[in-house]
Amino acid sequence: MSLGVALTALTCGSEPSKVLEPPKPGLAANPRWLTFRCVEPGCDESLTAAVRVVGDRDIAIKRVVMSDDERTDFTFEVSKEPPFVLKAREEFTVDVRFQPNGDPRLGDVKLLVTFTDASASESATDRIQAGELEIPLVRRLVGEPAMEVTPELLIFGAVSTTTSARLPLSVRNSGFGNVGLVLVEAIASEEELTVTDLPDDALLPGESHDLSVVYAPIDERFTDATVTVRSADPEAAPAIVRVRGTSIPYPSLAARPEAGVDFGEIAVGATASGPVELVNQGAGRLEISAIELTNDLGGALTLMLPRIRTDTTAPNAIAVLDPLENYELTVELDAQMRGAIDSRLRVTSNAATGNVFELPIVGLITQPVIEVSPPSADFGAVPRGWVQSKALEIQNAGYGELVVQNVSFVLGSSDLFNFKTVPQVPIRLSHGERTGFEVEFRSETEASFNATLGIESNDPNTPFMEVTLHAAGASCDAGCPIANGTPSCAGGVCSVGECNLGFYDADGQASTGCECAEVGNDPGAFCNESIFVGALSDEGDRAQFTGVAPTSEDIDLIRFFGRDDSQLFSDDYDVEITLQSSDPGIRMCIYRHGTGDHDNNCYFDGETCPGNRAFHEDGSTGPDDSTDYVIKVFRDPGSPGSCTTYTVFMKNG
Repeated sequence: MSLGVALTALTCGSEPSKVLEPPKPGLAANPRWLTFRCVEPGCDESLTAAVRVVGDRDIAIKRVVMSDDERTDFTFEVSKEPPFVLKAREEFTVDVRFQPNGDPRLGDVKLLVTFTDASASESATDRIQAGELEIPLVRRLVGEPAMEVTPELLIFGAVSTTTSARLPLSVRNSGFGNVGLVLVEAIASEEELTVTDLPDDALLPGESHDLSVVYAPIDERFTDATVTVRSADPEAAPAIVRVRGTSIPYPSLAARPEAGVDFGEIAVGATASGPVELVNQGAGRLEISAIELTNDLGGALTLMLPRIRTDTTAPNAIAVLDPLENYELTVELDAQMRGAIDSRLRVTSNAATGNVFELPIVGLITQPVIEVSPPSADFGAVPRGWVQSKALEIQNAGYGELVVQNVSFVLGSSDLFNFKTVPQVPIRLSHGERTGFEVEFRSETEASFNATLGIESNDPNTPFMEVTLHAAGASCDAGCPIANGTPSCAGGVCSVGECNLGFYDADGQASTGCECAEVGNDPGAFCNESIFVGALSDEGDRAQFTGVAPTSEDIDLIRFFGRDDSQLFSDDYDVEITLQSSDPGIRMCIYRHGTGDHDNNCYFDGETCPGNRAFHEDGSTGPDDSTDYVIKVFRDPGSPGSCTTYTVFMKNG
């Protein structure tokens, strides 16, 4: 009984055995793939794969080939040459030889064995279907290529337009491992240069190859070009080689940088250097007799001239340059005073293109300087109840950007002073630029008051500037200055009593007085005070009038006579009246009185008050449409006063 229990426990506790699916009839390789571990360039490795029949049927081996028939790094030999019949349970071998050439462009490759059932009868139920056995050939690639191109500069010297010259350009794979360097192109930037002799095969690490660079000048000029060499690796940076040559038969002077020396912006007290390279771009010998500065800015600019090669055959020359030879000098700047740098490097030589060559030397020595105008502000005696303002202006009188970081009242300033327009900081001002703002004083009591404005900026000499403000609150009896009018001290408050003729108090501020002046003749609200601009014929006559309507009490009447000169068969009578003003509170109404002749009296008939401030009236064919027009310009009662002008445009025809 114990044995039965033990057997029962063993049966229940153990996992069921796995039943594997039998292999599919056909062919199988052992190993299933070949892995080649050949690493060193020039190595040689051979591996063998055995191919056997799976199942009980004979198989016809039709062919054994590579998946890429152009591959030269792999070769193979078969123990039995196809086609042949492989009996059940038999096998044949394939010996594969690998001789790496390092070309990274070569992809994966497989050995392909094509087969079918050896029986001629196709009725057998266990017949093996035709197929193809794949044996992957795995390469072990290690390392990486690295392109090294020398020299970095090719100098052809002087070559005439009737000849050509050739120089080698060496390309070397300085990488490691067994990965080759493949060159795909070498392109010159100028048409007189060509590159030939690219290698057909990859360069293994340590190998090199010479390209040929040919210079065949087309016309007389200096050539400063590049040759760009690219490998097959898209992520590898190309090699860029400078190439210089000349076909100019005479000495020719040039300088680099071509645009000259630009120091940019440099602060006062700083120093800077500007390198200059003088080059003889011609085939003749260049003799330099002088190198100087046209303006040294009081000693701020100096020349650093290294030792210069001279020649006894040119006793007056301070330097002699052979074809394509260069001479490097330096312009030194000691920024002492602010201002613009405007100088020239002047070189005198025997260059055929001109014996005097000048190269610009520019820049800006910066030192922002803040100026405030006025430096202080006195509001004087300000009548009680008034609010008076004064304008202040900040200017950058120096060079370089002036940055105003803060504008504020310092501690202890009277709170009766305030900003009318608050400066938005930071304020950035270039040389000569300025910005303005207003401060105001509110007079509440009869006493003297002071305030100080603090202005912070990047001016190195005046980083914090103070502007003092002074004002005195005064009684109306002590003074009530009303501009263009007479004062009133009713209730002890200084106010506008009456404005002078032709002036108005549009803003309602006594401190500004009667600030609004009439434009030209001021028409009135009655017919005898109106302005008559004349008779406008329907031949296209036009007229206009400009005035102001500062208050709702000011009404202007403008009149004209629209004359109908053509009534028979056609009518050109076409009256247009337009009011234009930036003040939307100014309105107009038009009155029309039909009459054959102008009447000096005013008739307020047919009132029209267009909301869009534009009026249009056509004539009729036959009857006389002549009409007297009265235009009333007024300010909307709900609109605030303003001294903004208006213009009425009148047209007929």
